[in-house]
Amino acid sequence: MVALSKASNAFLAWTASQGIQTTLNLAERANGRYTSCSQDIQAGQDLLSCPLSACIVAGSLEELAEYLSYERKRGEKSKYAPYMDVLPSMEDDNLLALPRFWNSKRLDMVTDGGQLEARMLRDERKDIDQWALACVDSRANFLGDGRYAMTPMLDMINHDGTAQTRARIDVNKGFSGSGNVLHLTTGTSYPKGDEAYISYGNLANIDSLVDYGFVAENNIHNKESVEVRMMRQRPFPITVYADGSIDAGSKATLRYNLATEEELEVFSNLEEGQGLGILAKPISNRNELDVSSFIASTIAEASDEARAGADDAKGDSLIHAYLSERAKLLDLAIERIKSKYPALEY
Repeated sequence: MVALSKASNAFLAWTASQGIQTTLNLAERANGRYTSCSQDIQAGQDLLSCPLSACIVAGSLEELAEYLSYERKRGEKSKYAPYMDVLPSMEDDNLLALPRFWNSKRLDMVTDGGQLEARMLRDERKDIDQWALACVDSRANFLGDGRYAMTPMLDMINHDGTAQTRARIDVNKGFSGSGNVLHLTTGTSYPKGDEAYISYGNLANIDSLVDYGFVAENNIHNKESVEVRMMRQRPFPITVYADGSIDAGSKATLRYNLATEEELEVFSNLEEGQGLGILAKPISNRNELDVSSFIASTIAEASDEARAGADDAKGDSLIHAYLSERAKLLDLAIERIKSKYPALEY
């Protein structure tokens, strides 16, 4: 921990003037700001109370990014100027960790079957200020009434996927009279001086990488996707969950595609409305073995690709972690299949 910067001290004075109350201290270290507990905190206690008048609020993430960009351009005239000064700049390492700001050489190092590229294309919004959109994607919180907010101090609290917190909005008579106040309550007890955490949601590694620029090791919410291509079939994904299990939809699709003519005869006798729900369960031992072998071979190829990429990216800790965790989870899925079929060939 290092001494607070001039910008951080000015920000804290501003939060007090806005009626923001918290049991947290703002602290700094080499990789950015974080929060520590100013006292022993018990589960059920508020970490933060913030009037919505101190927040930047809009009806969508796009509108919020435009609002944030407008306030930044206003400079010292903005009511939120001290808050703007502690948000990351385009030169900040934490912001540059987001893949949207990587150069093509770095992006080419990601051997995940095109998952990152597809996600970035899906999220791309070139018509919005990229700095503001990155800040909103990585810091905004949902208010529960259909609106989103940039909430000062709350966005300084780091992520832990196991943290339990609850947010509520009350109409209180507080610092500035009657108004809506956001309360953040912890479900975890912390001793004084410990860093406090919140969960940003059940983030898979690709979510945390794209929107926040980090990858969690042994992420209990991780899931990985592997695209399947079969002749005369549209590509579809196999999803591997954090426990190594495979999504039911891909298994049902493969049961159908790998079925023999005799096995498919059952579909001609389906009653109206039954549909393909019958594929939720194995249709034969032979078919299920083929499905398991196909899944294992497809996942093994993706795992090898990820592991090779991780080895090549040892000098890039973020890409190395992302690909290593991908390979680890895909390997877990294979081990789970092999535990059921020890002699499986794939």
